[in-house]
Amino acid sequence: MKTILRKKCVGYRSLALIFLLVFALTLLACGGNNSVRDGAAQSESEKRDVKEQIEMTEKTSSETEMIGTESEPPGIEDIKDSEVEAAGEETDLPVSKPLGQTEGTGIVYPSANGHLVCIDAGHQQNGDSAPEPVAPGASETKARVSSGTTGRTTGVPEYLLTLEVALKLRDELIARGYGVVMTRETNEVNISNSERAGIARDAGVDSFVRLHANGSEDTSVNGAMTICQTASNPYTASLYAQSKSLSQNILDSFCAATGAKKQYVWETDTMSGINWSQVPVTILEMGYMTNPTEDANMSSAEYQDKMVQGIANGIDAYYTQP
Repeated sequence: MKTILRKKCVGYRSLALIFLLVFALTLLACGGNNSVRDGAAQSESEKRDVKEQIEMTEKTSSETEMIGTESEPPGIEDIKDSEVEAAGEETDLPVSKPLGQTEGTGIVYPSANGHLVCIDAGHQQNGDSAPEPVAPGASETKARVSSGTTGRTTGVPEYLLTLEVALKLRDELIARGYGVVMTRETNEVNISNSERAGIARDAGVDSFVRLHANGSEDTSVNGAMTICQTASNPYTASLYAQSKSLSQNILDSFCAATGAKKQYVWETDTMSGINWSQVPVTILEMGYMTNPTEDANMSSAEYQDKMVQGIANGIDAYYTQP
């Protein structure tokens, strides 16, 4: 009996141990699962934190870009560059390539026919009222250079008109084989009348053609004229015959090409640029900016082409005459 009871006790103890072992294993399993779940939850939480940090960084970067945009508009550097390029383009040579450009010699284009013509676009953007002698060694003085007149109808200043025509004449003469010297190819210069004559002299040109436009208190006055020195000019009398021929040929051809009224060749010794010139010279007054019709005509591209053809034809005639 005792033996049977002993066996039963051993069996009960074994069952208890097995139960305790199973319970312990269950606890371990539950704890492990909780750790996995806790780890997963922690991982997801960290991912959310990282995502939120990224979003906050992007938002901050976006706001910073918006602030920068308000202080400096997009493309501002491009605008600045284009302004610099535009400022540079105004001084670049628009069509032809120069042979060379040095201070005091103007802008030179090579000759193909052996003739070199200086074109002076009259006036400049800002006048210079400082006095200079009207001729070498003269005691009388005049303003160095003025900005010229203005179109009564168009409002176009003379210095702009003369440069427009001068640039077109330059290209036409080059196409005809002439060498060309330009006293200016921009409006932002300060070149006196004597200095313009000096540019022609230093370049060794054959002729000096100065482009201007006229004005009158009487708005009905119209027509073209040329100007040269008198035969008794104390400074340039030796150039009178050639200057008169250049003036007459250009005036005749100009009026034939444009249909403008022909006035006359005005001989005078009052022009500084003529008195200082050491080569045959003429001033062409292309028309009256105070006359509504001529003012409008001179600003039109079609009429400018006619003016250029007329001037170039006159230069051809001057060089080919007997």
